[in-house]
Amino acid sequence: MKPAATVTSIVTAAALLLVMWSPTGAQPEVTFLFPTDGDTLAEPPSAIHLCFASAVNIKNLDEGGDFSFRVFEPSGRGLGLRIVFQPDGFGVDIYPGVPEEPEGEWTFEWRVTDPDTLEPTEGAIGYTVGPGGDPLPDKPFSRCPGGGSAPTPSPTPASADESSDGLWIGAIAAGALAGAAVLGLALYLVRRRIGPWTQRPPQQGDH
Repeated sequence: MKPAATVTSIVTAAALLLVMWSPTGAQPEVTFLFPTDGDTLAEPPSAIHLCFASAVNIKNLDEGGDFSFRVFEPSGRGLGLRIVFQPDGFGVDIYPGVPEEPEGEWTFEWRVTDPDTLEPTEGAIGYTVGPGGDPLPDKPFSRCPGGGSAPTPSPTPASADESSDGLWIGAIAAGALAGAAVLGLALYLVRRRIGPWTQRPPQQGDH
């Protein structure tokens, strides 16, 4: 294989690696939800809490936003909601209105989208409210951290997930490979310009 073709192959491979490691829009993933499907609670939660692995579309619905949340009490009646997104888009709290019949089977449905691709994710859970159910957390959940870590019922923010560190390491490795390819190309062009050095340059007094 010719040297020029070899350098071209290296640069192409490096570029493909960079594309593979570049962050792209994807379907949002729910990393934390309270209550969870099948929970039995002593009373209705004052807020339903969701966290996402990546930021979701939080624009106003009349400005390009695309999301939906619905809470149905046991009678099947939908409750009015107050929706509060985190400014960074990694979490949301849904505050249902006051129910007429708190005891029984509840349903929560949600739909959110990626801010760039608008690719949606949606789901639904059911939970029960009644005597003997688990008590609600005595503290509000902490802010959802970027990177997908689950929050805890504590005012102290949780640490970011290690998966974000892996992404940075991969990006750095791909960048280093691309830099090596560019350096190799530059050395090849310099060598081609000056020609191979096949012998010692003549010195004064040599015959």
